Amino acid sequence: MSRSPADAGRADVVAVIVSYHPDVQALARLVDTLGRQTGSVVVVDNASPSLPELPPAVQLIRLPRNLGVAAAQNAGLQAAQRLGARFALLLDQDSLPAADMTAQLLAAWHGATAQGLRVGAVGPRIIDPQGRSEGFVVFGGGRYRALPADEGRAWMPCDMLIASGTLLPLDVVDEVGAMAEPLFIDKVDTEWSLRAASRGYRLLGAPRALLHHRLGLRERRLWFFGWRQLAQHAPFRYYYMVRNGLLLRRLPHAHAAWRRADRRQLLSLLLYFGLLAPGRLANLRMMWRGLLDGRRGVGGPLR
Repeated sequence: MSRSPADAGRADVVAVIVSYHPDVQALARLVDTLGRQTGSVVVVDNASPSLPELPPAVQLIRLPRNLGVAAAQNAGLQAAQRLGARFALLLDQDSLPAADMTAQLLAAWHGATAQGLRVGAVGPRIIDPQGRSEGFVVFGGGRYRALPADEGRAWMPCDMLIASGTLLPLDVVDEVGAMAEPLFIDKVDTEWSLRAASRGYRLLGAPRALLHHRLGLRERRLWFFGWRQLAQHAPFRYYYMVRNGLLLRRLPHAHAAWRRADRRQLLSLLLYFGLLAPGRLANLRMMWRGLLDGRRGVGGPLR
């Protein structure tokens, strides 16, 4: 019996979930959702103490210790290649795709490539727990700007994609290269986006592909010449944000528009979470350590 086009497209995709101390119910729900819209599911776990019972068809890769997001993604990408997939779909453990997300990502990829675009990756529209979406990121005017998603379009060009929900053609990964493991966590997706763009690939957002995803540990409302709703992270994350921003500046594909946008973002981190937010002393200490290690060129996990 011949497969429908939808089934054939789904079979081309291997979902790669990276987990670290996950909410077991949320992870089980994510695995179940992806099992209905991709050909295979691979879970790469960074040495978590417990995981949900996974279906027999799910491939579980347990890393010996926490090797970071980039190393776990690379292990998943290698597994997808061994399975003979055409695409890998990256997911964080706290994300939940809409039922047709993978189909919409594939439709965007096929539509854009049919028009002659060299597509490096396609990402979904991110929906936060409050139901808000900022759209797709471009570098312009010295900052990260969000282009509002236009659901009348199957795809929109952008400058970077958040890893979770990103559909990666594996032949592009072969050419552009794997995720940068020295970054460990934070800006891994930014670095790969910049590297793919430097090789002439286009990054696309798919407005009709929806992914429910939380950015940050909690929402924090801060006042600075007006109230602002910001995603706050645990203090150690600010170490990686600062350090990895400095490490990226050493790379030839870190172009001027990104450098200006990242400079503004780092100054915003210092202002909002180093000077204004609760827990600012712990945040400042982590930022300072990140600054020192970034200037020294130190990568890998925080020590």
